[in-house]
Amino acid sequence: MLILLPPSEGKTEGGDGAPVDLATLSWPALGRARARVAKALVSVCRRSPHQARELLGLSVALDADRAANAALDTSPTMPAGRRYRGILHDALDYPTLPAAARRRADGSLVVFSGLWGAVRPPDRLPAYRIGIATKLPRIGPLPTFWREPLAGALDDAVASIGALDFRSSGYSQMYRPTPEAATKLIGVSIVDADGARAASSYQSKVAKGRVVRELLRQGAPSVERLMTSAEAIGLRADEHGDQVVIRVPAGWGLINPPKK
Repeated sequence: MLILLPPSEGKTEGGDGAPVDLATLSWPALGRARARVAKALVSVCRRSPHQARELLGLSVALDADRAANAALDTSPTMPAGRRYRGILHDALDYPTLPAAARRRADGSLVVFSGLWGAVRPPDRLPAYRIGIATKLPRIGPLPTFWREPLAGALDDAVASIGALDFRSSGYSQMYRPTPEAATKLIGVSIVDADGARAASSYQSKVAKGRVVRELLRQGAPSVERLMTSAEAIGLRADEHGDQVVIRVPAGWGLINPPKK
């Protein structure tokens, strides 16, 4: 099964690879759409720093993120598995996965992005920052822009092997499977111990990252392994039709345990 993840606002700086080559990224059919978004982002970030910060929701203190966007086509790259950082991706900690788990990650993880559409961990990316709610000139709302290209890129795989959907709400709007593929898309919800409400944003992200890490360590992704992976790290998982609900005890995840 595929594992669908959101990206992260934070990115690891720097890199040691050549500038991004769209032709080498996963799903080359997305190349034209990627080029359009990248061109619009670079243009506004170079032309008008003030307008760019307004569009991206950045303060002056975060102008380095705007400058990174302006240098998108010339800055160094690193694998997406190292580029993304933040609560979920830090909990997943792709770079420290055992070799076999990392190979499974390379073949199953799909990280959604308002700039690239979707990428895999080995794809080499520059530093950048753009939220899914950003509306770029001549592009408009990013979820709407990406919906058709991503359906063409992902539907066959989702319909064939299925997917576990850990995406947040904004990124879930980027790809809506066709009816045939929709039956193979399993949503994953993180709730509090009573199941009465969603877990806190922090705990939800930690739980997603740690569950995915354990899932990749156990073997090929499946619903059954998702359930046992949650239980292995102290969570309770229940299957409800096309949803898996994972319950997080109070205080869980607030102290980081050592990686395995």
